[in-house]
Amino acid sequence: MRSLSSKNQHIMKRFSNLPHLVLSLLTLTLTYSCKNDGCNDPIAFNYDPEGTSEETCLYEPKEVQFSVNPVFGDETLVIDKDFTLDDGRSIKFTYYGVYLSNLSFLEKDLDDTQPWSDQDVMLLRNNEFEINASYLNKSDITEIHFDIGVDTAIYDQDPTTSDLITDDSPLAIQVPSMYWGWAGGYRFISIEGEVDTSATMDGTAMVPFAFHCGLPANLKSLSLPFIGLNDNKSTIDLSMSLDFEVLLDEVSFTSGDLIIHSGMHPTTVKIMNNSVSAFEISN
Repeated sequence: MRSLSSKNQHIMKRFSNLPHLVLSLLTLTLTYSCKNDGCNDPIAFNYDPEGTSEETCLYEPKEVQFSVNPVFGDETLVIDKDFTLDDGRSIKFTYYGVYLSNLSFLEKDLDDTQPWSDQDVMLLRNNEFEINASYLNKSDITEIHFDIGVDTAIYDQDPTTSDLITDDSPLAIQVPSMYWGWAGGYRFISIEGEVDTSATMDGTAMVPFAFHCGLPANLKSLSLPFIGLNDNKSTIDLSMSLDFEVLLDEVSFTSGDLIIHSGMHPTTVKIMNNSVSAFEISN
């Protein structure tokens, strides 16, 4: 049990001539009051396991460590490495780019999601993607929300002429390009490489493919459960995988043109639809 504060000790002296029973009750009341001055919110910086009050709680921003790891099935996706499709065909990737926007968290005590990064749009391209930011949460985080693509409510500028987009912005002109033009806007997902189209699948007919997916109508919103990631009080560690085998599920490499720049082509629409199943919390 905690000792009485000096303030409470002074009060006790003033009432030392009271009957013993009344004095005992006063001692219990002051002791109970002292014990309940602590913060009872486990998320708070000054959390007290014995506290019962929220009024004394102090919160501090946590460092968010967010990464997206590209994979192909059970393997890490590496540029120019050969992988095998479900039908046995060999495939390798020479370039990929994926835009994410509107990243936010949902807390258990809040109705609306809360943005946690000052970067409204992020670009994953050709390597592991990682970003650090800060977030001040006042209850447990239950979900992460984001859009796959560039929300035109955030950016509808032409990066070739806009003064609002700096050279180091993920929305700046990229090489290879992630932008169609003023009419089509940004490509949400670009996947390029070579695939074996031979009937015998012996690698003798490796031909180029390029799928450029997007357009505002195909913007996808995704929510993933945020489980077991609140244990560390100073950081929020969040790692996701992006599975390109899932992105290309049921895409035919043996019929039709494999160089597709249209966001409304059935193949690019299929890839965008597949994208909501391609992301997974990996820690």
